[in-house]
Amino acid sequence: MAFYIYSRVSTDGQSTDAQVMALTRKYPHADVVTETRSGAKSRPFLTALLEQLMAGDTLIVAALDRLGRRTTEILALIEDLQRRNVNLISEREGVDYGSPTGRLVTQILVSVAEMERNLIAERTRAGLAAAREKGRLIGRRRSISEDIIHRAVHLVSEGTSIRKAARAAGISHTHLANILKFNASEGKSQERVKRRELQPMANLHVLPSYSKDDATT
Repeated sequence: MAFYIYSRVSTDGQSTDAQVMALTRKYPHADVVTETRSGAKSRPFLTALLEQLMAGDTLIVAALDRLGRRTTEILALIEDLQRRNVNLISEREGVDYGSPTGRLVTQILVSVAEMERNLIAERTRAGLAAAREKGRLIGRRRSISEDIIHRAVHLVSEGTSIRKAARAAGISHTHLANILKFNASEGKSQERVKRRELQPMANLHVLPSYSKDDATT
C-alpha cells in the first residue's frame, strides 16, 4: 500500500511548492509527482501515475480540479479509482473518497452531473423543435447543385419573385438573393472591363495610307 501526491499547475509562471509543502506535511512518506500542464490538455505524468496505481494505494491531491477541468472527466476518474480499490483524498474538499461518506458524495456528484446532461439534452431538443416550427434549417447545410441554381435564376429572369422562385427550387430566398446579387456584380465588372478594352481603340488616330508615288510628288 503506497501513498502518492499529485500536484499540478497550469503555467510555468506558477509553482507547485505550496501544494506540495501542505500535502507532504500531512503525508511525509508519500511519493510526489508534479506537473505543469493546463487542465484542458493531456497530462502525461498524471496518466502514468494512474496506470501505476494498484489496489490499496492512495492518491492525494490538493483539490479535485487538479485532476481535470470538466466535472464529467473528474467523476469518471473517481469512479475508475473506486472500481480498482484505489483510495482518493482531496484536501480542499475534505473528502476521503475511499470512505463510505466519500462514496456517497461521489454518487451524489454523479447524479447531479447526469441531471445536468439530461437538462442540456432536453433544452437542445426544445430548441430544435422551436427552430423547425419557425421553418429554420436544422443540421449541416446541404450542397446545392448548379441545375437547381440555374432553375431558380431562370424563374427570376421570367418575372417570378425571388421568394417564389426559391421555394420552387427548394432553396432559401436569402441564398438565391445573394446569388443574384453576385451575378449582377460580376456582370457589371465584366462590362467595365470591356469598356476599358474598347476605350483605347476609340481614341486611336488612324494615319492615312500612302504609296511610293505619293512620296515622290
